[in-house]
Amino acid sequence: MIYKLIGENDYKYPINTIIKNRNIDDDIFFNLNKSVINHYSLLNNMDKGIDCLLRHIKSKNNIFIQVDSDCDGYLSSAILINYLNQVFPDLEVKWRLHDKKDHGASLETIPEDTHLLIIPDAGSNQYELHEELKERGIDTLVLDHHECEKESNFAIVINNQLSSNYQNKRFSGVGIVYKFCKALDDKLGLDVADDSLDLVAIGNIGDVMDLREPETRYYVKKGLKQIKNPLIQEIVDRQSFFLDGNINIHFTGFSIVPFINAAIRYATMEEKTDMMKALLGSQEVVYYPRKKIYEPIVKSVARRIANTKNRQKKSLEKPVKALIEQVYEENKTNDKVIVLDVTGELNSSFTGLVATQLAKKFKRPVILGRKTKEGKFGGSARGYEKCGVKDFKQVLTDSELFNFCQGHANAFGFEIEPERFGDLSTQLNSLIDAEVLLEDVHEVDFIIPASEMDTSIIKSIHKHRDDWGSTLEEPLIAIEGIQINRSDVNVYKNRTSTFVINVGDYKLTKPYYKGDFDELFDNGDETFYLNVVGKCKVNKYENKSAPTVEIVDIEITDSFLF
Repeated sequence: MIYKLIGENDYKYPINTIIKNRNIDDDIFFNLNKSVINHYSLLNNMDKGIDCLLRHIKSKNNIFIQVDSDCDGYLSSAILINYLNQVFPDLEVKWRLHDKKDHGASLETIPEDTHLLIIPDAGSNQYELHEELKERGIDTLVLDHHECEKESNFAIVINNQLSSNYQNKRFSGVGIVYKFCKALDDKLGLDVADDSLDLVAIGNIGDVMDLREPETRYYVKKGLKQIKNPLIQEIVDRQSFFLDGNINIHFTGFSIVPFINAAIRYATMEEKTDMMKALLGSQEVVYYPRKKIYEPIVKSVARRIANTKNRQKKSLEKPVKALIEQVYEENKTNDKVIVLDVTGELNSSFTGLVATQLAKKFKRPVILGRKTKEGKFGGSARGYEKCGVKDFKQVLTDSELFNFCQGHANAFGFEIEPERFGDLSTQLNSLIDAEVLLEDVHEVDFIIPASEMDTSIIKSIHKHRDDWGSTLEEPLIAIEGIQINRSDVNVYKNRTSTFVINVGDYKLTKPYYKGDFDELFDNGDETFYLNVVGKCKVNKYENKSAPTVEIVDIEITDSFLF
């Protein structure tokens, strides 16, 4: 087990040390308020975009919205369509979902009678499309947050990355669409945009925006306190077993976003369409064959996307197993980066998911590529921060081997020439100076001797449980030299089994599966000394609150018979 301190080991003032370790200003963390908001007028072309939309609405022109194929994309479009439906009830807006996990709009799928195309959460760099549409007399409005080389000459692009006066560059598509709706509010003398703050929060979490950014954090915290969208509320209700108190960042990232993403990647077009309708507040009822009843579409969708997520999980088992075998067969276990050609072996919608699983399995970055119809190699790359490479996208970009790398620091898409893809492993092995460790390195906020461990540390960190999650990592602590007896080790069975070690005033716990930990404590000895890395919680046992360290990793440093 390997762990290292992030910063100072000042566990006498745990929260102050933790926020310092995460480079957050004390005042922002403790006193977050609306003063961190960037006004929508700081976004370039906002007035042009508002005037363009209202002109088309006034002229009763045809408006078409292309929904982008990820969580942020669906929710961005839902915010805009819900707003337009509420404010302009006679307006008929057409929208379209991608068949696969595509991004942006395509000429072939835009209705011929369209007067205004709106692309939320994508489209900034589709310069040729913008020009072609302009020549056809179709206006294009882009509401996006992705980086691009320049501003289009043939579209109205509202993008925080292209707006030098808008300081927040870590705000996803839902945020830009929300700002657009706020501008509409002011133009029309309304107060409607804030009804979608729940979707703003979930979209930013789903797109893994940096929650150390004050404005983004403000809207995430505010939005999670007012769940209004009926589909989101239904998903929350179905996942309430996992809800410990408030709907927070961690819960959203693990119990809401994955269901939406699973439906986008794996559901049928009918199921995806129903999910979009549910996000738009449809009052439809749909038939449930198993029970032979009609049920509200919101309930139907929440149930079906849960089933879809389970089907997706099972469908990935075979290709993941095959690719793991491929790694061993091709003797790639010593490579600093796992590079695999998955042409014809893996559904393109699952490339990122599978790359993530392989990165966790082999504890290093992974690149999965396939031949494209243009004759290039493209696919998904995933970094693995615990191996020592903090920004994998930057490493690949700096190598100058790739045509592009687009996305987040450790989760992004790429394109590369086929002749370069063939020996990419060799190239990267020589380019990456750092030794890629084959064991997780746990970055901990504190290393605490067992003799100095106090339950107040656990309680203090747990008190801020709603603040941790996503890019604001939940604190880890290491406790060294814990002395226990064999009788302190138990397995409690309720709805699930939990491995519990009683340590004086607090407990060490971990979900238990048959065989876990048995070899650690069944050597015949009675006294053990442990080092543990874990997360601080206050859980309930036998209806009593108990300070707890949830085990992330554990090692026995010594044991004795007596």
